[in-house]
Amino acid sequence: MKMTKEEMVIREIIGPGRGDTNALSCAVQVAEQLLFEGQKGSCISSICVTRDIYAVVAEGLGRRCNSTARQIQRMCERCWDYMDEEQKLRYIGKSRFSDGAPGAQDMIFYFAFYCHYGESYYQVLRREVGL
Repeated sequence: MKMTKEEMVIREIIGPGRGDTNALSCAVQVAEQLLFEGQKGSCISSICVTRDIYAVVAEGLGRRCNSTARQIQRMCERCWDYMDEEQKLRYIGKSRFSDGAPGAQDMIFYFAFYCHYGESYYQVLRREVGL
């Protein structure tokens, strides 16, 4: 079974066999669809992560929304903890945040941008000022 680009990114960060990445990789895929597919796509501020991402992933995986949301949040925290400075710069575009680690919602969008553009979120924002 071939891994998706979303799974490959997450596995590159946390390594093989360190938890179930399926829910997070599905969440990143859903975020990519919302942001980049269709004529206009959605802007980040119009996406309700609980309703538009977690609920969709939970339904697709046949799980409850609350447990799926917690699993995604834990995996996002694990990704942040496992990333070294170079990986944070590669996937996100900066390695330090004034208020600590980014939340799960932010991590989902950072990974969605990376998987879609092949560049970090902040690199894309600097280049595409209109985003």
